[in-house]
Amino acid sequence: MRYISFDPDRCVGCQACQLVCSAVWQGVFNPFKARLRVEQKDWYGVFEVSVCRQHRDAPCAEACPTGALYADEKRGLVAFDRKKCDGCGLCVEACPEKAIFTHGDEPWIFKCHLCGGGKIQQCVEACPRQALAVEEDMV
Repeated sequence: MRYISFDPDRCVGCQACQLVCSAVWQGVFNPFKARLRVEQKDWYGVFEVSVCRQHRDAPCAEACPTGALYADEKRGLVAFDRKKCDGCGLCVEACPEKAIFTHGDEPWIFKCHLCGGGKIQQCVEACPRQALAVEEDMV
């Protein structure tokens, strides 16, 4: 399955990836409504990204009682059906990457879905330092 990888040596914390993600998928420039997070680590100028690794065994999907999260083998990602989400948050707790987010304005979760499984991932394209890339998990 494909996933977004991160090179911490290239990231400067500009949050362009978050802004484009929230703009494309939520219609607002709000990094807290993005489907990935850039956060400063303990040391100044060092950042980390939390983004879904699209695990085949998907602990988040296993934890989801409504089937809102599921492995979509055709598109090669863990998909999300917003209509089925009841906002329980069990997937947030189950995510090993800490890459499922909530926002008080919305009753559902925010989770990367590789821009619908298409060939272009907006966050990767928006990163001015090429800190994000699309990788293929061979497992």
